Amino acid sequence: MQSIPDEIIAKLKHLPEPERNELLRAGVYEAAHARVSKLQAEIVQCEERIRHFETQYGVSFDQFEAEVLPTLDSLQAHEDYNDWFYWEQVLAEKKALLAELNRIELT
Repeated sequence: MQSIPDEIIAKLKHLPEPERNELLRAGVYEAAHARVSKLQAEIVQCEERIRHFETQYGVSFDQFEAEVLPTLDSLQAHEDYNDWFYWEQVLAEKKALLAELNRIELT
């Protein structure tokens, strides 16, 4: 099975090289710009989910984990912790990917 870049280049191989390169550059630019926009929206969603827990418990995730969680003995609190942890991890991943896209200046 061909990799996606090889497959794309194979489909464009009959174009003159300057035209092929321009199409690839423009395509990568547009795709990166769209991905950055999507990541920004996903980050907002993650932050909203996290804010819900911060409001509910009145503390940051780190404070909840260190100070509040050990004192709670309910299933709901532990489910909230798992959900909160998940959104914190997703947020970190999305921010790292966004930073990498911005670092390589594709947009």
